Amino acid sequence: MTLRDPSIAAIFQPNPEGPVRAVLVAGSCGNVGFGKLGQWARILAPHGIPVIALDLAPEVMQVRERLAKDFAPRLGAEEIAAITAAIHPVQGTLADVPAEFAIGLVFEAIPEKLAIKRPFYEAVHARDPEAYIFSATSGLTTRKLFEGIPGSERCGVLHPFFPHLTNKLWELPEHGAITGAAELKAIKALLARAGMNIVSVADVPSFAADRLFCGMMLEAVRIHASLGLTPAQIDDVCKQVLGTSPFFVHNLIRGANALSAHCMELMQEEVDSSLYTIPEAWQPYIADPAKAWPYERGQRCPPEHFEAVRQRLLGMLFALTAYMIKHEVATLDAINFLAEKALAFREGPPALIEGMGLERAAELTRSFLADQNITRADEVAPLEVFKEGAADWGQVYVGRSVMNGIGLLSLKRTTLNFTFIAELDRAIDALQRDPAVKAIVLAPDGHYSREFGHGADLQCFVPVFGDKPGALKLIQTWKATLAKLRSGKPTVAAMVGRVLGGGLELASSCHARIAAVGTVLGQPEATVGVLPGLGGCHLIHRLSDVEAWPRINEILLTGGTFSAEEAVNWGFVNAVIQVRDLPRASMALASEMAELRAGPPFRKEPAEVTVDLGVSGTNAQGVALDREHRDLLARTIVDCNNLPYAAAADLEAERAAESFSLSACRIGVQALMRGKPPQFEHPLAKS
Repeated sequence: MTLRDPSIAAIFQPNPEGPVRAVLVAGSCGNVGFGKLGQWARILAPHGIPVIALDLAPEVMQVRERLAKDFAPRLGAEEIAAITAAIHPVQGTLADVPAEFAIGLVFEAIPEKLAIKRPFYEAVHARDPEAYIFSATSGLTTRKLFEGIPGSERCGVLHPFFPHLTNKLWELPEHGAITGAAELKAIKALLARAGMNIVSVADVPSFAADRLFCGMMLEAVRIHASLGLTPAQIDDVCKQVLGTSPFFVHNLIRGANALSAHCMELMQEEVDSSLYTIPEAWQPYIADPAKAWPYERGQRCPPEHFEAVRQRLLGMLFALTAYMIKHEVATLDAINFLAEKALAFREGPPALIEGMGLERAAELTRSFLADQNITRADEVAPLEVFKEGAADWGQVYVGRSVMNGIGLLSLKRTTLNFTFIAELDRAIDALQRDPAVKAIVLAPDGHYSREFGHGADLQCFVPVFGDKPGALKLIQTWKATLAKLRSGKPTVAAMVGRVLGGGLELASSCHARIAAVGTVLGQPEATVGVLPGLGGCHLIHRLSDVEAWPRINEILLTGGTFSAEEAVNWGFVNAVIQVRDLPRASMALASEMAELRAGPPFRKEPAEVTVDLGVSGTNAQGVALDREHRDLLARTIVDCNNLPYAAAADLEAERAAESFSLSACRIGVQALMRGKPPQFEHPLAKS
């Protein structure tokens, strides 16, 4: 058998004439090992690569059955059977692995003790000198793990995240790591081929995401001890301010308290500061992995304590962020991405700092450090980095660059929020002013975001429920930024993946659109109970042939989707191409538009649009939509199209703000935030 995929063959069949090597997961019965056993098996089994499950525990002989049960809700029986058939359970040590298996990759998830790990690594390389070894350690550096071991350049760390069976995010220490450059390239190619998301970090004790989450937990425990608030009350503040619940998560994961405390101890080895001191209240939960924090869901933080808890949590997170920026533990956008995607923060600390303002964030952190009497505060929280130019502030969500006269806006977030819009606004202005830039392309950056956009962060809408002036201000602010895309140099949206809601309105605001094969577009606002206020009620019509207007109306009224291929026939999308060709083609289109000083047709004048209210009363999932919302949306489509472009934009903003006072908005937004279908107050008849 010969492996044809070079990114897989590089590790599992480096000699085309040699055997196909296996992946070995050591510690397959633990939380991390079991989850990643399933993930590696799912990735590699289709390529005919054996998967060895190694553990001392007798339970290892049941891993196939356990995985089949866990895969059942999401995979078909035939695929599960193929995955589990590739797994070979081995109870014992490396010496018990049958000699017939050559090993290409070891993923090690055994206890965090060097006295156990290093002899295991030495045994692997004595048996299979060409094997790659990567540890799931959460705190040990590559040098501490592998230095002095033969073949150490083939060794490294891949730090995964919970839930281990499905989470595709990994931290990979590169800067200062003992792993060789060619070996790093090989493992990154393998993971990329498997659709994994890799975040590069420095080779330091305790990785970037752990520093944030474990530090947040430490401060939460100290708040519990000093203010007497319950874990659930503190989680209430965390949920409202950050979007995550540290005590609840620690109760879910056996041994998490000890791991979090160990993370803080590792950081205290860097700087011996009281910022990392473990309080006595935490010790029983560290000592006993089975001990859970007392927790009554639904408890709210007393109002008189809310602000104090908020400031302490933010102060801790901002201090940790400052240290990571100063010491280049990870880049600013990487820190933010890890917080949002690995830790379920609504916004990462760098985005929160930007949103608050650098000076205000620095002052909040100084007050926290002083109030808590933190020792060596200047070292653990070097706040000089909270200044323009000290880091890549302003490019957490929207990167900008120039290539061959084309400005590139790299989108690193799939949902619009205040910080994203502010960064986008500054980035557009900068490229519009730059004389070297003749046209602009908007595209996902391909690393932190692989899709063009899913809409707005619904949390931004909650404060303006029933507040028409507040809603109007929000819409007008966001709308003003998107309008800049049509007011100057030619702009092209390079669309891939899902382009929904506000993401589609962002693309519609550009002069032209080009899409990868398989791109799905849609305006799902009817299901959410809000109006598309950033152009969705009329921009697609103005960019499409009149014959397409009835279909566009149906999509808007039902919250439906459409393919990029269909939109080409309307004239809305310029071309659909293979995703690999999208960067080149979008830049070529932008350059051509700049040279010709012309783009696709755009109707600025009024036109009569007729809306058929008899279309389906449900969305594609069968959810009954709201009658009041539909009436307002239909009137807005008609009225906006019957006005000149500028007047239509103003009217759309007014009507969208009005929608925030409908019951459909409150019901739809809250349902979607809970991940449930809405039950509207005025349901349309199901058809």
